[in-house]
Amino acid sequence: MGKMSMRVGNRLNSTIVRARMKRIAKTKTFTTKQQRTQKSTSGSSGQSISQLLSKLNANSGKTSSAEQLLANRTQTLLYSGMETAAERVEKRLGKFLKTDGTSVFDEEDETRLKENVADHIESFVNDYNYLMKRLAQSGDIVDSNYAKKLKNYANAENKELREIGITIKGDGTLELDENKLKAADISQVKKLFTGKDGFAKKVSNLSGQIGKYAKEKVTELEKSGAQASSNYNRYARYANNSQSYNSSYYNNSYYNSKA
Repeated sequence: MGKMSMRVGNRLNSTIVRARMKRIAKTKTFTTKQQRTQKSTSGSSGQSISQLLSKLNANSGKTSSAEQLLANRTQTLLYSGMETAAERVEKRLGKFLKTDGTSVFDEEDETRLKENVADHIESFVNDYNYLMKRLAQSGDIVDSNYAKKLKNYANAENKELREIGITIKGDGTLELDENKLKAADISQVKKLFTGKDGFAKKVSNLSGQIGKYAKEKVTELEKSGAQASSNYNRYARYANNSQSYNSSYYNNSYYNSKA
């Protein structure tokens, strides 16, 4: 009876030892495969996915690629709006500045003349204000200088502008009193909106410069946006594929270890 108990005990111990050895072997195999997988998910230069993404983010001002793309898109829309507003201001003032007999001031009927002038000035004020707001929103030093110049042009004619119903607000935008404008002497209006050195000419010339600058910025932002989008898609796809591969591998390894 004693010998039989010893044989049973030895067999049990042998079974336990073999089971332990088998688990240890599987653990080593899993660890080795895990190390190989981690190595395979490194770039050709030995960089991991996280390192590649970190480098991409570092090159974009410490922001994520998605945030960089969003900021780029926002800036592109801002400068696109700025370009449009500048072009509209220049075009609107151009109708006052014409010297070929087709100027707004060349209307012979006095009533119609005042109505046309009032309508065009109202449109000018709206476009001017939109442009000023876009310049303020960008935060760019060049745009700040443009806004400052526009304010200086308006402030230099502050008294004359007020006399025809246009006041300058604290943020540099203009406010129009339509009734006062329609009641103003047309010669006062003409003095401001005609001439080679008048208010309209200065604002028109500067608006042309702003429009050109904004257009260049849009082109620049579109190029950098395309590059950022390409990088983001490349690394994001690389990371997602690697994560998917790792997840699949680890799940399979887990189930294999249970077999």
